Amino acid sequence: MAQIGTLGDIVFSVSQNTVKTFEGLKIDSKTNYAKHTRHNKKPLLEFQYNDTDTASFSVYWSAYLGVNPKKMQDKIDKYRKKGKILTLVIGGKKYGTKWVIVSHSKDYTRFDGNGNLLIAKSSISIEEYPER
Repeated sequence: MAQIGTLGDIVFSVSQNTVKTFEGLKIDSKTNYAKHTRHNKKPLLEFQYNDTDTASFSVYWSAYLGVNPKKMQDKIDKYRKKGKILTLVIGGKKYGTKWVIVSHSKDYTRFDGNGNLLIAKSSISIEEYPER
């Protein structure tokens, strides 16, 4: 099994029987400045603070690739609702410090004849959770 990374205890990996990967990881960092206006001049900027980083990515879950989409989406929702603090590790490298899931958008793509979810997509947004 080739482990790509983790978000908490959610493992992104590829093996002969299972594919659990993500795509489109985007991390945004923002610094906030106050603007002091001046007569007939450009405003002066004053550094205020660095905002918390945010990140987003998508995960495709498929029963055809050895994953239970409903179970994985329920796990992500559980973490979001409980405010579980997570670490993001990709390729053995830690990204940011700690994160919380702030939104989870679920797309249900395919069901079988009994109504079981076969293919789904999760769009996950996380935000940095700084230490006090």
